[in-house]
Amino acid sequence: MLWRLYRHHRVGYQSASTNNRGSKVINAALHVKPELTTQYEAFIHELVVNSSQEPGNGFYGHFKQLGHDHDYEIIEHWQDQAAVDFHNKTPHFQNFLAHINEYLITEPEITRMDH
Repeated sequence: MLWRLYRHHRVGYQSASTNNRGSKVINAALHVKPELTTQYEAFIHELVVNSSQEPGNGFYGHFKQLGHDHDYEIIEHWQDQAAVDFHNKTPHFQNFLAHINEYLITEPEITRMDH
């Protein structure tokens, strides 16, 4: 499947000298209500910008599927589980969890991987 970059923020990867548990990759497929696309894009911007600046984040990208204007993917690369745990407690991620379903047709499809 081909994806077009929608909003992409990248920060330098920070290595962990005290934790060898391996990096984590999380992909979230989001199917947005067509009438809420503009509002969704504004809503997701805060999450992408803030998440990409967190300690332990190697990559945080937001993509729109080519040919499908209402299907998006968030691709996250984290240094380790501790970085994911930190991210999950941040105000911007908690806000995302509290409101994302208002914009979606279906539940998010989450894929978690070790790298």
